[in-house]
Amino acid sequence: MYFLFYFFSSFPALALNFGLGNVPVRYLALPMLVFFTKIKKVDILLLFCAVAHLLYSVGAAGVRPFALIDFSYILGFLYMLLGVGIVRKNPNAFKVFVVCFWCLNIIYAIYQDVVLMLGGSQGWVLAHENTHDLSYTIPVVELFPFLYRVTGLFIESAPFVIYLMITHLAFSVLAVSKWLRLINLFFVFLAGAKVGYVFLLLLWVSYVISKLGLRLLKFMMFGVSLVVVFAPLLLSLIVEANSFGSLWVRLNSFYEIISGFSSHLFGLLFGYGFVSSAQLISGDFDGPVRGIDFFSTYIYANGVLGSLFLLSPLVFWVFYNTRNLTLLQKNSSILIVFLALLTMGSLLNFQYAYYLFVVAFSSGNHERERTRFRGVD
Repeated sequence: MYFLFYFFSSFPALALNFGLGNVPVRYLALPMLVFFTKIKKVDILLLFCAVAHLLYSVGAAGVRPFALIDFSYILGFLYMLLGVGIVRKNPNAFKVFVVCFWCLNIIYAIYQDVVLMLGGSQGWVLAHENTHDLSYTIPVVELFPFLYRVTGLFIESAPFVIYLMITHLAFSVLAVSKWLRLINLFFVFLAGAKVGYVFLLLLWVSYVISKLGLRLLKFMMFGVSLVVVFAPLLLSLIVEANSFGSLWVRLNSFYEIISGFSSHLFGLLFGYGFVSSAQLISGDFDGPVRGIDFFSTYIYANGVLGSLFLLSPLVFWVFYNTRNLTLLQKNSSILIVFLALLTMGSLLNFQYAYYLFVVAFSSGNHERERTRFRGVD
């Protein structure tokens, strides 16, 4: 039965459409929540997240518009709870899944590159997904135009690279060979997503900071605060320099959405509601143009108080289960989550569930080590 869960989880870009939106095929595994799981007391926090989203979407309906994505978050957290319970029940099966799923993604990515370089049809390399616009085509890598920004089993290169980044943490926790880790990082580079280049650079910085015994989280929070405070100045400097056009677009959009977020008290506190991917593409929604970062997709939708209410249990769960990681693993984890939230803000993406599975495995692994050492004593 574990095979069914991992089988459904191996198609993150496939969804069922019941006329009201896409439902990821991985949610077909949800009936297994009644069986084959091992839930710890701390994991009830994930169930609380699902219930909290239900209560908040109904209770705040008079202030914040209701959307079908609210129900999607309920299913998403139930799926996370199921996966965490299955990982705790059979950690060895999860180890097999991590390696096998990685191999499938790498093989498929190589297949995509070879087919496109030989002039093959885009339809041949996007057969694994049905959630994209039909006009989407895989672009070339800017640094290496003979290569393509392959997607693996995901929908774009950036989500694929974020998956590889989380797998870097998984490989560290599983203590796989250094060669396998290097190959994984090599594909992060070759995939061509900008977030991958930033990750490789900051991963080295994270390594140095860890050797100095420092925590990366403080530096991250300080950097974000500086960007928010000095956004107008940065925008004016970019305009005067008449360059970095794409950076200007991103900063300007981010500054506009922060300004719109704070323009109404109830919106600031309770949010303006979710918008779907289709609405993002068409622009069929009120308010400023929203990005795909975490602030634009989640905090803007739920407000300051709403986000604190909905996410506090999840944050506590993560910090509780990562407390036994090494400092280097913790810093790598913070870096990965930070870059993922900047690039792919919807928590409904499979990568965030996968991250929780890795964290749950690491927590259980440390517990088994302590038990084994006590037995020796």
